[in-house]
Amino acid sequence: MAAVDPGRIVLIRRRRVSRTLGTLLAFALLTSSRPLGGQTPAPGADGLYAVIVHPSSTEDDLTLEDLRRVFLGQQQFWPGGRRVVLFVQPAGTVGGDVVLEHVYRMSESEYKRYWIARTFRDEVATGPKIVSSTAMARRMTATVPGAIAVIPLEAVDGTVKVLSIDRRFPGAGDYPLRAGRQ
Repeated sequence: MAAVDPGRIVLIRRRRVSRTLGTLLAFALLTSSRPLGGQTPAPGADGLYAVIVHPSSTEDDLTLEDLRRVFLGQQQFWPGGRRVVLFVQPAGTVGGDVVLEHVYRMSESEYKRYWIARTFRDEVATGPKIVSSTAMARRMTATVPGAIAVIPLEAVDGTVKVLSIDRRFPGAGDYPLRAGRQ
């Protein structure tokens, strides 16, 4: 019989505890439909939303399907190896609902079940980070390398980089991310 290293047993137990705590935290965040902080402001009259990334990102354009794969956690790394970090606003806010409708193409309950299942199956290192406001989404995206978020166009400033979607920027007539659009 081989000798058992007690340090290895402790490490394995810590991983299990850490994974369990992470799963419970993800479940708690995903089941909360309201932000902890301030509400997302309503978009301007045009209802346009921009996909923003950290300014060091080498990405300039994504197809809508690539954007969806990123937000679904199917693409967890950017070209070059940097981990994707998702910042989303909660369902029930205009920003959260735009992402649910146009990117995830899911209801709030489908979204929650999707991420809980991926987390429990250990298919993702981490799920989306829920942010309480548009300003928080922009601020976090500007400071975290690999970050991506969707915010109202009028909230974009020089601290983040705007991606085109299917080679179209917000304002193009057939741009896909717009509040209240089917």
